[in-house]
Amino acid sequence: MAFEMKDGKVIISPDGKVNFKREKEKVCIIGFAPTWKDAPLNDDSFEFWGCNEIYMIIPKIELLFELHGRKEIADKERDKVKQEHLNWLKNARIPIMMQKHYDDIPNSLPFPKDQIVEKYGTYFTNTISWQIALAIDMGFKEIHLYGVNMANEEEYMSQRPSVEYFVGLAEGKGIKVYIPEQSDLCKSWTLYGFEDEMSTTMSKRIKHLHDEHLERKNQCEAIAQNNIAMMHQSIGFMQATDYMQKAFIYPNANFNEIQRKET
Repeated sequence: MAFEMKDGKVIISPDGKVNFKREKEKVCIIGFAPTWKDAPLNDDSFEFWGCNEIYMIIPKIELLFELHGRKEIADKERDKVKQEHLNWLKNARIPIMMQKHYDDIPNSLPFPKDQIVEKYGTYFTNTISWQIALAIDMGFKEIHLYGVNMANEEEYMSQRPSVEYFVGLAEGKGIKVYIPEQSDLCKSWTLYGFEDEMSTTMSKRIKHLHDEHLERKNQCEAIAQNNIAMMHQSIGFMQATDYMQKAFIYPNANFNEIQRKET
């Protein structure tokens, strides 16, 4: 992606728009899930996009998306690196898509939200969806998604459907979308209707595994509770003996003499 630059700063026109263009046919969007390690980082036919603090593990990112509000970036606790992240943004040498341009972040670019919403609607629940929509809008021929598994509870409930929607939109426009086999995106174990019997069998096996480990969990909890009770009983005995030692032995004038005789 090419940007109009001057003195290391991105030039933004008076109307707030940024002049940029696609230089390659393929873009690789990289997230934090383990499949990021499979990204074709040595393939120069790709542009590499990332989000948030991905630069900490993948230095090759060419365009970073930090679409959180400025106050959230400054205030939100991000694994004790919030200040480091903000300092990095201020000194970044690559373009950064943000909600708007900030003077203290010279390479920040105003993300074309209104343009994207006008063309593709408002079904955006995460940064990846915004990235895919922008890649569609810029005319990339291929979009590769690595580290975008959308497998944890928050993601698959509220975020994954939006990503899958834009994957479908891209493919409907003739864009090739590559998703690693390990990703949960656009995956189904069975074909509805045609493989119902297989689905039922798998559901039964999953339920059996769940119930088996539920029973093990309950057994372990019972053992743990018993061990905790025994531990507290021992602590009680220790406290009692400490009290007896301090209350009845130490005040005894003959204590030192008794100790010498015992040894």
